Amino acid sequence: MVEETGGIAALGINLKLFIAQLIHFVIILLVFWKWVYGPIVKMLDKRAKTIEDSIKQAKDVEERVAKLEAERAAIITTAKAEASHRLEESQTAAEARRNEILSEAKTQVENVVRAGKEQLVREKEVMIQDAKKEIAEIAVKAAEQILKDSVSEKVSKKMAEEAVEKLA
Repeated sequence: MVEETGGIAALGINLKLFIAQLIHFVIILLVFWKWVYGPIVKMLDKRAKTIEDSIKQAKDVEERVAKLEAERAAIITTAKAEASHRLEESQTAAEARRNEILSEAKTQVENVVRAGKEQLVREKEVMIQDAKKEIAEIAVKAAEQILKDSVSEKVSKKMAEEAVEKLA
C-alpha cells in the first residue's frame, strides 16, 4: 500500500476509509431517518395532537360546567321565585278562605241568634197566653166565690178576660 503524504493524509486521515465511513454514515442516517426518526416524529406529533385535543376537551368541559352551573343557578333562582309566588298565592287563598269561613260562621251565629230570639218571643207569647188563661180562671174562681151564684159562669169569665186585657 502506498501512503499518501499530502493533504488529508498529513492529518492522519485515510481518504478511502473516510469516504467509506461517510457513505456508511449517510446510509445509516437515511435508515434511521426513514425507520427510526420518522416514526418517532410521527409518534411525537400524534402525542402532541392528542395533548392538544385533551386540552381542548378539558376547556370544552370547563365551559359546559360553567354553563351548567349558570343554568343551575338560574333554575334555582326561578324555583325560589316560583316558590315565593306560590307561597304568596297560598297565603292569599288561605286568608280569603279564612275570611269566607268567618263570614259564614258570623252568618250562622246571626241566624241562630235570630231563631233563638224568635223562639223566645213565641214562647213568651205562649206563656203570656197561658198566664192570661190561668189568671182568668183564678179570677173566675175568685168571682165565683165572691158572688156565689149571683153571676153566671159565662159572664164572669168574660169579665175576667176583660180585666186581664186591661191589665196587659
